[in-house]
Amino acid sequence: MSIGALAILGVAAVVILALVMARPVRRTPPGRLRPESGPPRLRPMSSSEAGQYLAQWSVIAEQFVESPGEATARACQLLDTVATARGLPTTPQELQTRTLGALFPGHAEAARRLRHACELAAAGHGDVETMRQAMLAGRALLAELVAAPPRVPDMAPVAVAQRKALPGRRVPPQRSATLHP
Repeated sequence: MSIGALAILGVAAVVILALVMARPVRRTPPGRLRPESGPPRLRPMSSSEAGQYLAQWSVIAEQFVESPGEATARACQLLDTVATARGLPTTPQELQTRTLGALFPGHAEAARRLRHACELAAAGHGDVETMRQAMLAGRALLAELVAAPPRVPDMAPVAVAQRKALPGRRVPPQRSATLHP
C-alpha cells in the first residue's frame, strides 16, 4: 500500500473514532425548554428600576377605570418589558409564559390570564371582570418578577451534616468497609 492510501485510511479511522466517541448533542425543538437546563437565570435589577416598573403599573392601574381594554394591553406590554429586562426569552410569547410559570410556580397562570384578557380586549370581547382579575394576577406576578434575586435558588436535599444538627434526629452510624470474622 502506498503512503497516500495509508494516510487516507488513518484520517478516515480518526474521523470515525471521533464520531463514535463524541457526546451526542441534545437538540431541543424551538419553543421548548430543556428540562435538564434548570431554571433560567435572571439578570440583576436595581431597586430604582424595580420602583420605576412598579410606578408604571400604578399609572396603568389608574387608567383601568377609564379604559380597561387599553390598560390591560399596556399591562401586557409592561410585563413583557420587565421579563425582557430580566433576561427571559422574548419570543415566542408562549415560551416566555412557560418560563415565567417555571420561575414563579405560584403565579404560573397569571401571565396566561393577562395575555388571554389582552387578546379578548383587542377583539372587543373582553368583559371588565375578566380583565380586572387578570390585572390583579398580573400585578402579583410583576411584583415577584421585579423582586426576585438574580438567581433562583435550587432546592437541594438536606446534607448528612445538616441532619446531624437537627434536634431529636438520630443519624445511623456509618458501617465499616472491613469484614468482621
